[in-house]
Amino acid sequence: MPVKKIEKRELLQRCWEVFHRHGYHGTSVSMLAEATGLGKSGLMHHHLSKESLMRAVVEYAQDAMREIVFSVAKENLPPEQRLEKLLRRQNRLAKYERRGCFFANTALETGRDELFNEPIQAIWEEWKATVADILTSIMPLETAQKTAYRLLCEYEGAIIMYKISNDEQHLEQFVKRAVEVFGGRVDKG
Repeated sequence: MPVKKIEKRELLQRCWEVFHRHGYHGTSVSMLAEATGLGKSGLMHHHLSKESLMRAVVEYAQDAMREIVFSVAKENLPPEQRLEKLLRRQNRLAKYERRGCFFANTALETGRDELFNEPIQAIWEEWKATVADILTSIMPLETAQKTAYRLLCEYEGAIIMYKISNDEQHLEQFVKRAVEVFGGRVDKG
């Protein structure tokens, strides 16, 4: 039988889908093998264990966050528009099949075991720094860092409320409150 090939990025995307849908503990190697079309031995040829595969998936998700969400911070827009656009992109990811935040879900499930705490903490710090950088246009760095921390905590709470109620207003109201730190109105676009 010929060996099936799959690009690394596609393999990680498919595995991310499964882990994000079922959680780390709820995902079996068989499920991952089926999603990638590689079979168990083919999949394990790429990664020696489910844990090492999940580590690669977390890294893939970090790169996707940087590419899709954090990149907005460097766009040539007024700071309040950059913050709003960044948060709306995050919301689109959270609303994908109503799954919420991949990193928070993983932390809630595996945090006590400390399996993926380090890379999840790193993306948290990067998110905080990215938002704080935008906020420094209107406040001192230390205040911007504290505000970014508060916003991230509030954002995760809004996601939880959205997931349990299926009411997108929790996410919309969060964006509105976050952008209000600039003293302006929020567009619903």
